[in-house]
Amino acid sequence: MNLYALLGISFIPALLFFALAVILNKNLKIRYCLLSGLLALLTVIPTSLIQYYVLELPIFTAYTFIAVMITAILFKGLIEEAMKMLFLCLIPQKKQILSAFFCCVILYGLTVGGFESVIYVIKKFQEIQGQGGKEIVVQLLLKRIFSAQAIHVFCAALSGLYIWNFRRHKKNIMPFIYAVILHGIYNFFVSFSSAYHWLAIIAILFAAVESRIFYLSAIDKNETTE
Repeated sequence: MNLYALLGISFIPALLFFALAVILNKNLKIRYCLLSGLLALLTVIPTSLIQYYVLELPIFTAYTFIAVMITAILFKGLIEEAMKMLFLCLIPQKKQILSAFFCCVILYGLTVGGFESVIYVIKKFQEIQGQGGKEIVVQLLLKRIFSAQAIHVFCAALSGLYIWNFRRHKKNIMPFIYAVILHGIYNFFVSFSSAYHWLAIIAILFAAVESRIFYLSAIDKNETTE
């Protein structure tokens, strides 16, 4: 199995979710799902370029506690979530109900995470060639599916719910704030090689809980306005 086939593992969650969502949600339009995937690709390109040039500044190359915290929360979290929210605005809402729009948002988050994993593994591949490279690639991809891709999904969900509510004149910015902070906290703890690394799981779980809370709140608001 070559590298490109292995990288396809990154998109298995997105493909499975797409298949299940289309089957279970009769209001979901396939063209909007495909648009979500395309927007995910378009998000990763400028985000990667911005981060590459910003994070090359001296303050972000220093491996101090303050530098790592600022880099993780203020820049990585803010840049990634701001770019994601910008592209999420391009997913049509007017002709969709909340559940269908939310499916598009989740698919978008899974695809963003998939593309990011591809970039990450390609960078690492040169370092691990000749050292059980393919096995390590599979382990990295599986690990990222349950970590990096998970935080992308839940943070995208939070930003998507913010957009949904904002366009209905409910300007509660907290879902987006949670997305930025929790993504930053995840990046902060995952940068450690010690036991602190596992604290990143807390950020993922908290993001999942907040996504559910804001989704249920959005459902209640829709019912009261109809």
